Amino acid sequence: MRLYIIISIIIISICFISCEEQIHKQYDSSLIDHEKLDITFGKEVSNVLLDHLYVVVDSATYSHLTKDSHWKSTYAALDTGLPDFTPVVKNSSTCYLRGHQHSIEILGPDNVYNEPVGKSGIGFSLKNKDEHFHLGVEPKLRESKDSLLYATETIKMPLDGQEHTWFKAFYTPSRGTALHTWYAFYNPDFLEELSEEEHIEYSREAFLASSYADDKLFQGIKTLLLTCTPNDFKRIAQELGYLQCRLIAQDGDRYTIKSGDINIVIEPSNEIKYSRITQIICHLNNADDSVSHLGNLTITNKGKISTWDFNQLHIRNTH
Repeated sequence: MRLYIIISIIIISICFISCEEQIHKQYDSSLIDHEKLDITFGKEVSNVLLDHLYVVVDSATYSHLTKDSHWKSTYAALDTGLPDFTPVVKNSSTCYLRGHQHSIEILGPDNVYNEPVGKSGIGFSLKNKDEHFHLGVEPKLRESKDSLLYATETIKMPLDGQEHTWFKAFYTPSRGTALHTWYAFYNPDFLEELSEEEHIEYSREAFLASSYADDKLFQGIKTLLLTCTPNDFKRIAQELGYLQCRLIAQDGDRYTIKSGDINIVIEPSNEIKYSRITQIICHLNNADDSVSHLGNLTITNKGKISTWDFNQLHIRNTH
């Protein structure tokens, strides 16, 4: 009888230890609802969403992208930007692809900003709860800003002969970087001037509504893949962390971060000369299975997912 009791206790103990180990293995810190915790303890952080991005491409890629009639007619609406969103013409050095909530800006090598091939930037929109746009607005971060997002610039655009405030951007000065990031509060009054309609709040959809073509394929951005120098990797990861973006996966030094309505996959490299966007993964409005080779850019559509691959562009740009 005593032996039976001892054996039973050993079995129960083994089961308990095994269960405890299984709980530890299954525990995932990303499952914690940090937003609820922050609200509980009175910490409110600015809401962050992807607004748009830009990439500077070589002349062959820019020419193919803007002149391929079949691709242009099926993939997305192309225009030259504010104020009139006019169609791309022969001498245009910049074009925009408009989605439902996101836009992609493609610059040629002779762009008016004098940006070099391979350079890129990502612009996010910010919004503070119950706070309307004003020139004194500032981002609310999880921690003190320290050396992050302390620089600011207010952007104005001419409309009907007058300059109007479009947005106020915050960024981290990063000398020598080839991958800029900025986080901006947008002015709803600018939308009113642009569309002559009343807007209580600024929305990405309202800004893009006049040029977004839902009968074409491009709907929006799903995931960005970034390869960065160690300094840029640290900066961008910290910026997103301070804005409460969630780390949802980690494979070594490769992070997947949830940023509003998209994922950002970011990894450091000691082998590259400059940081870059390597891929843009997009949502499509309709299923499509095609591959487009536009100079040194390849766009592969599978079902309702479209992948822009810039790796060949970067390989050519470093040789």
